[in-house]
Amino acid sequence: MFFGRRFPVEKEEETLISTEIYSCSDDSCIGWMRKNFASDDLLCPMCGSTMDSGVKDLPEI
Repeated sequence: MFFGRRFPVEKEEETLISTEIYSCSDDSCIGWMRKNFASDDLLCPMCGSTMDSGVKDLPEI
């Protein structure tokens, strides 16, 4: 049996936009979150350290 596709599936291109984020200030932690999903206390949900603001190119939601 052969389960191949007859036509290749076209993949939509993701549009990246510059998004404001908060990233963890601790060098050993890789935590970050989008600014519009951040909590009021601005603490890292992974390690509890403070968060610094920045910009990252992310897919549009």
